[in-house]
Amino acid sequence: MMLGKLLTTLLVPLAVACGQSASGADRADCPEDRQSGCPASALTYDTGIGALLTERCSPCHAAGGVEASRLLTDYSHASGERMSIGTQLVTCSMPPAGSPQLSVDERQQILDWLTCGAPR
Repeated sequence: MMLGKLLTTLLVPLAVACGQSASGADRADCPEDRQSGCPASALTYDTGIGALLTERCSPCHAAGGVEASRLLTDYSHASGERMSIGTQLVTCSMPPAGSPQLSVDERQQILDWLTCGAPR
C-alpha cells in the first residue's frame, strides 16, 4: 500500500498539468482533477484493466510494437511499469498525439487502478 500512497503523492500534483498538451492546447480527454484516495469502484487487473491495456496499449507496448521495450501485455509487466504509466497518463503524453486516444473513463480507470496500488 506504500506504493499507492507514493503514486497519489506524485500523481495528484501532476494531474494539474494534464489539462495542457505540450503545445499548451487543452486536452479534453485528460482528467481535470485527481481524487486522493482509492475509489470503491476501482477495477483490478483481472476485472478490466488487463483487457483495457491489451486493447488500447498493446499495439505499441507488445513484442514487435514501437515500444516493445516497455511491455504492457501481462500483469507482471504492467505492474512493473506502473510509475511510468501513471506519469504518462497524467501528463497526457500517452497515447501520443496521432494515435487513438483513451476516453476520459478509460484514462480514469487506469489512474484509479494505479492509485489503489495496481491490484491483480
